[in-house]
Amino acid sequence: MFSFEYFLKILLLFQYILNILFQYILDGHPSLANNSIAISCESYREKGTVSLASPGFKPKPFAALIMQEAGEIVLIGNESDILHSGYSHAISEGGKRYPSVNHYAHSQILLSLGIKESKLLDLLAVSTRDVPNKARDLLLDNMPSGHDLNSLSSYLSTSRHSYTMQGLRIRVHQDKAFERCLMETSQCLLIVCDSKDKELGIGMEEQTFAEWISRERVDAEQISYWMMNDIGRPQNLGANQLGYFLMWLRHEIKDGKKASMLKPRYVQVEGITKDQNDKPVQMNVNEQIIALTGVFRPLSNYFAMRFEIKGDVYRSVEHYAYEKLFISLKLDDKCIEKLNTTVNPIHIPLVAQRVFESQKIPQSAIDGKLTKLDRWRQQGMKHKLGNNDYLKQLLLSSGHALLVDFAEGDPAWTCGSSEAELQRLLAKDYVDAKKLMGWMKEKEDKVPSAVRHICGNKTGILLMELRERMANSDNQSRIPLVMSLVQISHLDLSTLSSQVSSHVICFTAESVWHPLYPAEITAPGGRILPSPAHFVAEKAIKFFSMKKLDAEYIMEDKSSRVCWQRLHEVLRTCSPDLEKDTQWWMVQRHAVIKEALLLMLEQHPPLLRALLDTHDALIVYCSRFSSMEAELSIGMRESDLRAWLQHVELETKNLMELCNRPLAFRPPYLGGNRLGFILMELRREFVLRGVFPSTLPDLGIGADAILGSDSATESMLCDVEFDVLDEENYVGIWINPCLMLAKDTGDKELLAAAVRTKAPPRMVSLDEERITAIVDDIDAMGGNLDASYLSECAPEELRGAMNRLLQRLRGWMLRADLQQAEMNYVTREVTTQMQFSRRGLEEALAHAKQKTMMREGGGMMIQERMDIPPPGMPPIMPQSLLNLPMRRERSPQPPMSGGRGGDGGRRAMAGGERDEFRSGGRYDNGRSMQQGGGGGPQSGRRRSPERKLRGDLIPNPPRGGPPNNNHRGGSNLTPSRRPYRADERDRSPQAKRRRSPSPAAVVEPPKPAPPKVKAPRPADEELSDGEIIDSDED
Repeated sequence: MFSFEYFLKILLLFQYILNILFQYILDGHPSLANNSIAISCESYREKGTVSLASPGFKPKPFAALIMQEAGEIVLIGNESDILHSGYSHAISEGGKRYPSVNHYAHSQILLSLGIKESKLLDLLAVSTRDVPNKARDLLLDNMPSGHDLNSLSSYLSTSRHSYTMQGLRIRVHQDKAFERCLMETSQCLLIVCDSKDKELGIGMEEQTFAEWISRERVDAEQISYWMMNDIGRPQNLGANQLGYFLMWLRHEIKDGKKASMLKPRYVQVEGITKDQNDKPVQMNVNEQIIALTGVFRPLSNYFAMRFEIKGDVYRSVEHYAYEKLFISLKLDDKCIEKLNTTVNPIHIPLVAQRVFESQKIPQSAIDGKLTKLDRWRQQGMKHKLGNNDYLKQLLLSSGHALLVDFAEGDPAWTCGSSEAELQRLLAKDYVDAKKLMGWMKEKEDKVPSAVRHICGNKTGILLMELRERMANSDNQSRIPLVMSLVQISHLDLSTLSSQVSSHVICFTAESVWHPLYPAEITAPGGRILPSPAHFVAEKAIKFFSMKKLDAEYIMEDKSSRVCWQRLHEVLRTCSPDLEKDTQWWMVQRHAVIKEALLLMLEQHPPLLRALLDTHDALIVYCSRFSSMEAELSIGMRESDLRAWLQHVELETKNLMELCNRPLAFRPPYLGGNRLGFILMELRREFVLRGVFPSTLPDLGIGADAILGSDSATESMLCDVEFDVLDEENYVGIWINPCLMLAKDTGDKELLAAAVRTKAPPRMVSLDEERITAIVDDIDAMGGNLDASYLSECAPEELRGAMNRLLQRLRGWMLRADLQQAEMNYVTREVTTQMQFSRRGLEEALAHAKQKTMMREGGGMMIQERMDIPPPGMPPIMPQSLLNLPMRRERSPQPPMSGGRGGDGGRRAMAGGERDEFRSGGRYDNGRSMQQGGGGGPQSGRRRSPERKLRGDLIPNPPRGGPPNNNHRGGSNLTPSRRPYRADERDRSPQAKRRRSPSPAAVVEPPKPAPPKVKAPRPADEELSDGEIIDSDED
């Protein structure tokens, strides 16, 4: 069998081979080495701390400073390092001073062993390096009886650790430089490189340790493992206990700062009553506003809740106080019965006023007794809370919040403001809880007129005084506002927190996961409801047994937002039973919301896929804090939440634990985020069912639309009508944990993030009458515009007026283009007619000239029948055919001239060409006229101005053949004659001329000399203006 030493040698050899292979991989792949190694760029030499990247040391890449999960490894030097326990900095404890933490630790050990303080003076006088040896000598000289160093070794080691840690805690409070340097190490692993102490340090200097890890080729993970475990640690590597003490102390400092930032801060204010010493009652109040509505509504004097005083039962505090007033005024039992039969306590003052008028009681008598009405109300409040343990715990659960009653009752006992207005006031720098309390207690004439309506609120002030007395007693219970997750869904918070990742996904009331999302759902009874909010409202109506009128008022509108607002409005004013009211706000409401969301997700798979795509992220519902929905939302906007989490350095698990606390133990205005937890529970249930997101259809919208990011609904209150176009929802700032922390710490960056506002949407609707009036005024001004008049107009109105003027200018330009096109058409028409007239005149003159030459040369006689005319002349029509109706031959190719002689033929030719220009072929954009059907049905039709405009506005190049010689270099709008091609010679007008019949007797003149033969004309050459093809060329 192999021995253990042999097995250990094989294991070390195997590790050595793996190190060589790993180094070979790194040498062959530099990118891997660069990705796995991070060299520290920061040196702590100024503070006495030495890093591996200190000057004079050039480590190999594998021996460089290596990153851990949260930071780097920082090497701490010997006693000259500010972070070392032997650093020379005096600390004070119990009226005594010690030169360093090491002096303090060894002195306390010797004192615990019974050595006198007078003998410790020699220890305090030596340097830090000599403290261990001097303490050893003192212990040997004053060794307790029955002990030696071996028997005391364990005690000495434990005591040294304990007193060193205690000395470091003392130094943190007294040495700010030490605390600052320690906190600058962030999450780094601290290693104390002290060659003289292998217990508190590692027994090596910084340079030696750096060379050792380079030689042994170990990484940061291995070093961390050796620091935490003694097993497998090399013998030459010390325990590094001081490094762990410093890291633990750093953790304590961070937790302490985090706890101080999360701890509710309060101020001490005076109440309205006096104690036994005739001094105002003192109470602690913070800046959180809690309205007596929702789950806190039973604390109000105007909540119908029966209580007993000396055997008599009263409906409410108002019933008790006014019954005492009626008895003092000596009214009969019938008048008191009218009070007792009034259901709503808010109506009690009105009923009492009617009784006073019916009994004709003088106002002076009433005013004399009204001074005692406040005392009777206060007595009723004490009896109401004193006999009900639930109300006591509910009052204590408000913590140190400022309680305000916004009911419509006595102005002196209620507040005429609103919860939203007080939150906006507290967002200002000069307003705090103490100032608000001062405004409430002062008389109206001593309060600024802008906040005069805040005066009053005696109900809330007296409740806070009672809360202070209860808190000073033994009863310190704080009940949560809702039941825990175990009681609602049988799911422990630790189950959710163990599965949550570090990612936070925030959504608003505009998200697809909120009950307000307008997704139709089918209720179990088969009813189709417009949204989950309608399902919740329907369940609430049935739970509270609401009146039919209230139920119709809630359910009549299909808008989920209106339904939600009306439901909470009715719940705020109705008078339910205390047990039902408590059950609804603490348990039933959240269970109904979960049921509604479950139906929506099951019936709309794309919404379920959007939820499952969040994986294990923490889902947070972002909305402003309100007393009625304090447990549903987080109480902040998304931007405020992320800035607050970054500053406080909270993880997702810590945030979940904070939200699950009762309201009294949470930071002010931090909500319970129950809606986000409900969605996480539903997500977990669907995952356990085996539902995969890839099998569900995609929603098809962006992440911002799914989450409703940066929406105005972050300012929405459930019991107040919400207007999405209200500018206050975008630019309004209200108190929240982020803003409170920024005000307390004075952090400018955090304050800038807390006061960031959204850009209000632009209005697209315009007043047309107003814009018309502005345009008329501008026209009346002419070119002299009045700047003061324009400055009074809104930007949207000026933009609309500018668009109106631009439309008018475009209309003028269009009409100008139409007129220009008409002028171009008339110009072309006149030019064409003039050309035809000129050609006709030239032909007539040429014919007359030739005829005269023939008469003078041969004396020939004019015959009725004429032969073929000379070249270049049109045929002469006989006199017998002049009276016949003219007829145009129909052919695919229209003739360019008539086939008759004389002026009539020329007119026919000119008219034919003119008709052909007008209607023979389509003339488009100044191109050459397309030949086609000169005598067809469309031959004499004239184009409309619209067609002319479409054809003439945009000039295009001609479609074929060279341009007309008469228009070279000029406009191409005038149509040109297309030249004859070689294959069209036989179809030319000259070939189709008719010959006149010859008469019986013809006197033949002498034959003239044969004409000169001209050179043949090219087939594609175009005729010049006035030129006519002759018979020879034909």
